[in-house]
Amino acid sequence: MRTTARITAVLVGAVLVATAACGADADRDRAGTAPTNGSARTASGGAALGKDALDKAALVGTVAGYRVTRTAARDIPPEGGYAVNRKECAPIGALIGGHLPVQPAAEVFRTVEPVDPKDATVGNVWLSSYGDGRAARALAAVDTAVDRCRGSFTTVGLTYHSVRRVKSSGSGQAAFRVTADVGGQRLTMNYRVVRSGDVVAGFYGVNMLHPEDGAIPDAVVAAQVARLGG
Repeated sequence: MRTTARITAVLVGAVLVATAACGADADRDRAGTAPTNGSARTASGGAALGKDALDKAALVGTVAGYRVTRTAARDIPPEGGYAVNRKECAPIGALIGGHLPVQPAAEVFRTVEPVDPKDATVGNVWLSSYGDGRAARALAAVDTAVDRCRGSFTTVGLTYHSVRRVKSSGSGQAAFRVTADVGGQRLTMNYRVVRSGDVVAGFYGVNMLHPEDGAIPDAVVAAQVARLGG
């Protein structure tokens, strides 16, 4: 099972890098970086958190049976645009590429792996900071796309299907599943986006053995949001 989880992690990375390597349809508005050593949660309309402060707010350690570690530099999705054949699906394409559809001031990434070798759920957590109220705009773009991106869409030669909303607890968040054909295999990808003040946390999970169980657990989500002051 551990081997399966590692293979899954490699496949996930391949999907993200392949998608992110292409340019340019998503709305990637620029926001200025304003480093700060203050609270992990900023008031709406205030200065965005810098990368150092964001890194301190990001999970590291074991939470609810999952190890959360800093993502290796080679595995961080490259910046850039995303060529999606349907404009209404561009925010979903941006998430598949490992970023939110609105350019943040700073981002940090974490890798999530199970402690239990029988558990094949793996994934990522990333935090994106914004100023001037752009965090709400980023979440709204994703939320709208979940409803509008019906049917299939393509990017970087990959075909994605069945964007389906998943019920999530609390306001200020959106969750969905999207399936893709990768290497002749159907892959179910689980996403959850949560806003806490001017920081947006993204959660991505996949389980090739049990696709319906591939979402990052609620306990991990809650632990990360708590560190943001949510």
